[in-house]
Amino acid sequence: MRTALPVLLATLFMTGCSIKQTVTPASLSAELSPEICTIPAVGLRSGFNTTYQQLLRDKGFKTRQLAAGSSPSRCALATTYTGTWRWDLLLYMSYADIRVYENGRQVGQAEYDARWGGGRPDKFISAEDKIAELTDQLFPNGALGLGVVAEKMLDAPLSKEAFRQHQLELLMRENLPYDQYQQRYRELMQE
Repeated sequence: MRTALPVLLATLFMTGCSIKQTVTPASLSAELSPEICTIPAVGLRSGFNTTYQQLLRDKGFKTRQLAAGSSPSRCALATTYTGTWRWDLLLYMSYADIRVYENGRQVGQAEYDARWGGGRPDKFISAEDKIAELTDQLFPNGALGLGVVAEKMLDAPLSKEAFRQHQLELLMRENLPYDQYQQRYRELMQE
């Protein structure tokens, strides 16, 4: 009984100190433009934002940052991201969550969680390297292949109705004030 208690306590300590990382790569439609709206969490450290934006550009995306807390449905392709830091002898990134949305529907996620890392020394990672790793796993092909369907559509002549539908889709992505949207909508419908 005396030896079982220390073994049990050691097992509980080791299982309680865990670092988890899960990634579901983003599944993107080929007709999407390679433009991605970036939506940082409120209060996110600027270094996380700068690093992630640059990594997306390196992968071939054109980035457009929206205000923190914006809805991902405002863009055809959007990403939200958050990160938290803790102090334990050193400051370290304890949590990161990056999500990808296509037309408001989540299509990918990368999560790193060291909040239960306890005494593990491997929780003291380079935040930039971890963000790069998560981004690489989330977008294994980057922007490669995006916009292909749209380019093929531009090569072929469109019917009047198909052209109008395309213009309406572009109008919806512009995020205009309501009165300007209504005016442009009426103009399109009269053509």
